[in-house]
Amino acid sequence: MSGADKVFYTTGRLTSEMVIKAAQMGIPIVVSRSGITQMGLEVAQRLDLCAIGRATNKRFLCFSGAQRLQLQPELAGAKLRVVA
Repeated sequence: MSGADKVFYTTGRLTSEMVIKAAQMGIPIVVSRSGITQMGLEVAQRLDLCAIGRATNKRFLCFSGAQRLQLQPELAGAKLRVVA
């Protein structure tokens, strides 16, 4: 069973352990309503996972792996703003 079509979501901070477990399950996108730890971000970047934090309402911050997202800002009713 592959996790390639799944998204891992948590209300707590994304830790390196959570990111590693998601990668082991083949899950390409990890999302947190809170944030991500520095170590979690480093692991996500190394493993080329999409790490999203501060996901509330129609807003979120993509910390790594943005190329994995297919954005449709017209559905959110808001302007898409990319911050490098």
